[in-house]
Amino acid sequence: MSMQRRLHLLTVRGLSCLLPGYFGALGARAFMRPRRSRRHHRWTRAFAASTPVMVDIDEVRVPVWRLGAGSPVLLVHGWEQDHDALGGFVKPLLDAGYSVVAFDLPAHGAATGEQAPLPLMARAIAAVAESVGPLHGVVAHSVGGAMTVLAARDFGLQTGKAVLIGAPSGARAYALAQGRRQGLSRRALAGMEARISAALDEPLAHYRVDLSLRELDLDVLLIHAKNDSVVPLADARANATAGNTASIWLDDGGHNRLLGDAAVIRQTIAFLSRE
Repeated sequence: MSMQRRLHLLTVRGLSCLLPGYFGALGARAFMRPRRSRRHHRWTRAFAASTPVMVDIDEVRVPVWRLGAGSPVLLVHGWEQDHDALGGFVKPLLDAGYSVVAFDLPAHGAATGEQAPLPLMARAIAAVAESVGPLHGVVAHSVGGAMTVLAARDFGLQTGKAVLIGAPSGARAYALAQGRRQGLSRRALAGMEARISAALDEPLAHYRVDLSLRELDLDVLLIHAKNDSVVPLADARANATAGNTASIWLDDGGHNRLLGDAAVIRQTIAFLSRE
């Protein structure tokens, strides 16, 4: 960590001790309102041959891309990413005989909206899946993985298989970890959690991936790097204790680099192709 970053965190920590309500509100806003991605993905041409169609969820429109003519596999990106983030899976999935469907979550990429509350993201996943017909499987990253499980539990997402890469075990731990990375004090974190729960009209603790997997008839592969600095391996291990799950723990890969790892892509396709 650079000295500048360290000083910034110390400053935020001190100010959020003095003004916990104000900084708690900022933390809640950051959790609900993603920044539009400025990342330059390696796979920006992965869907160049596809013209997106729009799917409406309430007043939000999300663009959906599809390539190929086989059984569809849905790709779900993570927080502050877009459909290109999982572009490394496209050609291998097409070569394996699947069609590939990807979209931008609400308030991400080319989708409309400014906020992305958890239920809206889950509903978007279910709506996109319904628009393309029965899914063969889902490959989802990070928060996209957590929301895929919520979509199956609460919003009728139908799929037999899901690959969850770097997925958190619950929204509360993920939100608080995000706040800690911003430097928020304990009192500011408590205010942040209270504001998010009020906005969702239910406690953040309701959004538990590990507990939800126990309720679902879903064949799951968990892939996680031990050096993931965003979602700790403990979250993946908690998810692995529930439901019909297989797991792959990697020594290296961080939170995002796994998406371009050739071995991860091969293992994903092998799992999806398994009878």
